Amino acid sequence: DGIRGRANTHPMTAEMALQVGRAAGAIFQREDRPHTILIGKDTRRSCYMIENALTAGLCSVGIRVLLTGPLPTPGVSYIMRSLRCDGAIMISASHNAYEDNGIKLFGRDGYKIADEVEDEIQRLVFSEELDKIRPVAEKIGTAKRIDDAVGRYIEFVKATFPKGMRLDGLKIVVDCANGSMYKIGPDTLSELGAEVVALNLQA
Repeated sequence: DGIRGRANTHPMTAEMALQVGRAAGAIFQREDRPHTILIGKDTRRSCYMIENALTAGLCSVGIRVLLTGPLPTPGVSYIMRSLRCDGAIMISASHNAYEDNGIKLFGRDGYKIADEVEDEIQRLVFSEELDKIRPVAEKIGTAKRIDDAVGRYIEFVKATFPKGMRLDGLKIVVDCANGSMYKIGPDTLSELGAEVVALNLQA
């Protein structure tokens, strides 16, 4: 879902991500007030490029951007709702090859945006309407990193575990596949009492 492809080739280029950020920002600004969009990503190298391009596009239309760093897609959905964001973007191609990447957009409810909203974003990307949206001075958006996103999500995940139950005495091997759960998976199990052997932790 969303936009996917080989990173740094059409449509997954920095130029396209910039335009998607501008178009998504224009769509998400429903009321005359500052709007906030959360951006999360997985651990692919190309995420740095796409994250920066999306951030620039969103800021250029007046959006405040919050950046979580590597976080699984459900974590992005949870954090955006916790922080009362107006929307979120996840940079990930899920199970696709490492060379690929993707952009997924979520509405205020934390769920994937409707197909008709995706269609409108696509229309804006290829139209000239975005050229008219040029806030200046203090109306340009800002970007800020959230330092505690991982900790927030770990606490949420632990809260879904049966109350009073622990994993003491269990030895659990976790293959993190160098993915976005590389920290959250082992830390969550460890905090629940398990002895964790974590493999493939390179972010």
